[in-house]
Amino acid sequence: MISVGITNEASMTVTKDNTALALVSGAIDVFATPAMISLIEKTATECLQQRLSEGESSVGTYLEIKHSAPSVIGSEVFCKVEITEIDRSRIVFDVKVWDAAGEVGSGRHDRFLVNKERFMKKAVARAEKTTHSALR
Repeated sequence: MISVGITNEASMTVTKDNTALALVSGAIDVFATPAMISLIEKTATECLQQRLSEGESSVGTYLEIKHSAPSVIGSEVFCKVEITEIDRSRIVFDVKVWDAAGEVGSGRHDRFLVNKERFMKKAVARAEKTTHSALR
């Protein structure tokens, strides 16, 4: 059962592979914003996935974050998501990210609940339409 107030937490260690330099989102060896986004999406996905029926999943549709402080290689970065709103299939999360020194980021993330099979049929149909349009 998905309800307002449910939370989930996850963490990630900052390595050379998830720095701004490695992910080409900057030129410094600190935790990259794209890596933080991945941690947020992972944490929210896991929060929902364990509560969904067979054949259901969720897709990220909106992310508004502030990356407020750097985390150096070797730091453990933590993420907590909390469901703050449910509007039919749209689930809204409050997001907090931190390391041992304090806040690293915060914001909001929305996910929609989908039927995997129907979603993939629409995705394939869209790709086929795009391919045919590109040939003109």
